[in-house]
Amino acid sequence: MRQLAALIIIIITGVISVNSQTIELKGEQIKKSDHEKAVLKCTPVKITKSMKITKAEGNCNGFWIEKGSETIHKFENLTEPIGTVLSPGIYYIYPYMKEKTEVSDISVTLKHYNSG
Repeated sequence: MRQLAALIIIIITGVISVNSQTIELKGEQIKKSDHEKAVLKCTPVKITKSMKITKAEGNCNGFWIEKGSETIHKFENLTEPIGTVLSPGIYYIYPYMKEKTEVSDISVTLKHYNSG
């Protein structure tokens, strides 16, 4: 019985460890009228190991990703980026606005990527 309890603890610990290697990168673009300049919002995310995009969701027509101050990826939809690997660095993400909306948002899930 003790061996089973120890095995369950090891399995649970392993799952917690894997789940803790998931990061969400979120961004927003707000434009209340055609006469206003759009406002971009994103809390930058620093990753220390390579991570892969596993999911993208949002009310947008695609999005772009910046590393530091350089745009490194542009995606026209939410399926194209799946599988894209981001190397260590500081990232920002912003959605392309949908027509007739005041707010567009994007949320991307990143998971630890092991190349070997």
